[in-house]
Amino acid sequence: MKDLFDRFKNALGRLEDCIRRFPFSFIYLCLITLAGSYLIISENEGYEVMAALVFGGLSCFLIELAYEYGMHKIRLASPAASLLIAVLVFWLLKNHQNEYVYTAVFAMAIAIVSLICFILYKNRENRKLFSHLVKSLFIVQIFAAVVFSGFAVCIAAFHFLIFGFQDIWKLYGILFLTVASLFGITLFLSYVPRPDEETEVPDLYRTMIHKALFYIYLILISILYLYILKIIITWKMPIGKLNWFGSFALLFYVFFYLSLDETDGRLQALFKKYGACLLLPVLAIQIFAIIIRLNAYGLTTARFVSLIFIGIAVAFMLSSVLKFPVSGCFLLIPVLAVIFTCTPLNVYDVPNRVQEHRLMNALTKGGALVEGKLDDTVEMEVEYLEDAKSAYEYLRWSSGRKSAFYETFAESKIAKSFYDYGENGKNIKSYYYRYELDGEEIDVGEYHSLQMISENGTDRLQDLDMTAFLLSLDSADEQSFQAPLAYELPDGRRIIFGCISYDYDQDEREFAYLYYSGILLSGRQ
Repeated sequence: MKDLFDRFKNALGRLEDCIRRFPFSFIYLCLITLAGSYLIISENEGYEVMAALVFGGLSCFLIELAYEYGMHKIRLASPAASLLIAVLVFWLLKNHQNEYVYTAVFAMAIAIVSLICFILYKNRENRKLFSHLVKSLFIVQIFAAVVFSGFAVCIAAFHFLIFGFQDIWKLYGILFLTVASLFGITLFLSYVPRPDEETEVPDLYRTMIHKALFYIYLILISILYLYILKIIITWKMPIGKLNWFGSFALLFYVFFYLSLDETDGRLQALFKKYGACLLLPVLAIQIFAIIIRLNAYGLTTARFVSLIFIGIAVAFMLSSVLKFPVSGCFLLIPVLAVIFTCTPLNVYDVPNRVQEHRLMNALTKGGALVEGKLDDTVEMEVEYLEDAKSAYEYLRWSSGRKSAFYETFAESKIAKSFYDYGENGKNIKSYYYRYELDGEEIDVGEYHSLQMISENGTDRLQDLDMTAFLLSLDSADEQSFQAPLAYELPDGRRIIFGCISYDYDQDEREFAYLYYSGILLSGRQ
């Protein structure tokens, strides 16, 4: 019991120390808690306010940390600059709700966190720092979970035994927000080391992460090497299978590069020194696989982001090989975040331009685009038509700006023919409807018999005589989803539908696919 009391006393001491070190950041945490609690109680939507306060708190901590590390000498710069950032984020989210703003705001959060890491690593290459922060995060999560669970049980006991709250979920929401911000985050910030503070990592953490998890990671690398050997032997490159595992390997390379040091073991020391060379074959084959996909399907936002992450991982690999400070890698991340979200090189417009060029190239080769003029009466060859369809389908659903040529092409006969092209020319009407009947109170009226039905196919369709009813349904009619659809059979029975799904060939006048389920009411008095 004394040991437990000492741990709580130590935690309270850390909280007090954190408030003294980062007073303005703690004020932001209080504001976040108050604003979040108000939104929970009032059941209002105010994500712009919460996002603005979160960014204000992040930027405030960044500037306060920079002050502690001697990078500036104006303590009041923290609240002033962070307030401007909070107002800017609120204004952007309130008045400019689009994918560019959302992406830029998300990139801003990544940039702030990266700058915090830059400050911490600027004058130290101590690999224990990263492990110290990860270990501290685990400890804080466990500590916060225990505190939250204890108070949650107390609230439940008071609710069921003393006085029942009308909206008890609101109390739990406020409790979670309070524990997470005023206790959890504040406690974690107390573990952020001072400029001259040495960090230590417990032996248990080293055993679990620096050894056990590290050896598992080496098994993954071995599997990737076997995969590369398989590609060389069979001379076949399976598409879409490498990028996820390769990215996972690069991510954990960065993790172990920031964590391991010579004291963890000889194998770990070798990895710290030559791990970048170990990843070079994996990186090469991953880039080769991406190039194949780019040549076949062009650049997309997902592939663009993947290339950016690979570039960041390469920066850490170069830090190991060329022996330049790892803080430079953290400084690179904000630069990339700004370039690829706030400039014409953003992750939406660049893929769109590439796909538009691909579309125009396919149309030119197919003879439908001559000297910049579109002739949609031309019968294009299948190869070029497929390339044009692929590029158009991406542009059709992608975010970001499109050119005037795309808008013109979208109204052309070629673009409209794509909808039927994939169905071998068949004129198919598709319909899907679903209504959750579980828990729904159904008025059975005069019926006294109820049967659950589920039919797959058209065997009973003629007997039920509801073809015309099914074909009259329109997916654009939102009213059909507000209440369950019903159909009166000629014999007086009634079907209440839970699900309807079909594909109807309008040329052949037959169902290519049909499924429906629901409740059959019968026995009308």
